[in-house]
Amino acid sequence: MTSISLPSFAKINLGLSILNKRNDGFHELETILQQINIKDELQISLSDSGKVSLTCNKTGIPTDESNLCCRATRLFKKYARIQVGVNIKLTKNIPWGAGLGGGSSNAAVTLLALNKLYKTNFSVDNLKEMAAQLGSDIPFFIEGGTAFAYGRGEKLKTINNNCKYNHVLIVFPNVQISTKWAYTNLNLDLTNKEKSVILSGFKDRGAVNLDIFEALKNDFEDVVFLKYPLLGEIKTQLQESNAVIASLSGSGSALFGVFKTNSDVVKAHSLFEKKFKTFTTGFENWGYHQVNN
Repeated sequence: MTSISLPSFAKINLGLSILNKRNDGFHELETILQQINIKDELQISLSDSGKVSLTCNKTGIPTDESNLCCRATRLFKKYARIQVGVNIKLTKNIPWGAGLGGGSSNAAVTLLALNKLYKTNFSVDNLKEMAAQLGSDIPFFIEGGTAFAYGRGEKLKTINNNCKYNHVLIVFPNVQISTKWAYTNLNLDLTNKEKSVILSGFKDRGAVNLDIFEALKNDFEDVVFLKYPLLGEIKTQLQESNAVIASLSGSGSALFGVFKTNSDVVKAHSLFEKKFKTFTTGFENWGYHQVNN
């Protein structure tokens, strides 16, 4: 095998609590990460050039060494001690700068693809170790599904999503929010005082369900909605459209609603689609084990 094509799925955050700022400059957080079936496509081929090249269907996406796919390839080649060239064709569908983890997913899938192509048989833990060197949320995409994430987001506990509702609407208002800005402007004293749910209390339960969904909150909403009130208005409209849960994903700017029925999500989609980029989607569970089986 000299070429492989794989999907690269997005994620949403089912609640996100920022606990404190660590001595290493990162923030201690707790969140439930949920993979969803909005996806990019990655085609990765081996070549004799020894070089790493990347092409993308969207302008504005860097295709040089700063791209996470290229960085992941360099790191993998270092671990595997190989010099074969790699050509990457990236087809983007996940909005970037939306809090949906598209770039992180791309990097993780690059590692999965190279592990398959090179027949290096790195384990899940090996690949997560590599992924953690590239970014805090990249290890999640090695296995996908649903996971409780803590530390700076790189520590993971796989959990079951027992919620029977799997109708999700993503609304992307095309507002670019810097994650660095969002962290810098957080009022940690305020977010800690107002926590009504401690996510770590769910870590050992092994599952998330509707009751948990309804209690979750994203700490970034306080600072993001203050600067971008449109996003708060979209959340309110999702709630008024019968979403079981409506929330910002990550630091935004995409928002999501989880609905009980397909007809509910279709109605909500018709409300937003004329103004914003919208996606109807559902929960996904895809990663290392699907690639290797």
